[in-house]
Amino acid sequence: MLSGFIEQLLDAPTIPDIRAVFLRAVGHLGFDHFFYAARFMLTVPKVLLRDNPVVFSNLPTELIEQAQKLRDLDQDTWVEWVRNNDGDIAAQDLQDLFGPSRSLALAASHGLGHARIISLRDKVLHSVGAVVVAPHPGADADHLRDCWTRSGREVRVLAWVMHMRIATMQRNLPKVTLTPRQREVLGWRSAGKTVGEIAVILGITAATVEKHMRLAREALGVETTPQAVLKAHVTHQLFQPAEASLTLGGKR
Repeated sequence: MLSGFIEQLLDAPTIPDIRAVFLRAVGHLGFDHFFYAARFMLTVPKVLLRDNPVVFSNLPTELIEQAQKLRDLDQDTWVEWVRNNDGDIAAQDLQDLFGPSRSLALAASHGLGHARIISLRDKVLHSVGAVVVAPHPGADADHLRDCWTRSGREVRVLAWVMHMRIATMQRNLPKVTLTPRQREVLGWRSAGKTVGEIAVILGITAATVEKHMRLAREALGVETTPQAVLKAHVTHQLFQPAEASLTLGGKR
């Protein structure tokens, strides 16, 4: 059973497909509700790239809408715990140890106060994430404990696989905004060529090279050319991956 769900997660082509597989999997393991949130590429400065967080769940719409109105959720108790700890913990145990959580209290008001929180810290380099799973509304601490004792290992593995799969997917990065000439100029600049050398290579004037660099910086919303090179690279606008070969010596 576990291997089948893992295979489906690895084969899922889109994030909605991943969500559907994970929902079926944890439901089969006794958890009717879940919440997933993650942010990737944390080492890239925000001025260069804001990789949108990936968030999805099957929590009640009313609960989600109420949670969105809460302020400073990045400082909430369970979020702080996820950032600083590995492993998993029951929501009630977390609050007993580290203090109350506004979002977990809100979940409790919808009958989902007894949940298990899984930290995904360090499961993927330069990322942070968490999965929260809960049994049916109104489930008590004993029911959560029984479900986790029976299926906790499988839920953890599925959460890890889902998180790693999403990390490898093309997410909501900025759309391509550079012209072919701007990409060409930035490509040569990233190779260490000077403005004068790029002008000779491309057969244009140095002033035209400078113009393309300026327009590229403006399009990418950065201040310097090195920032433009980095942002163009991490948003897949600068270099295209080489076609892979599985034959010996890299030859077909």
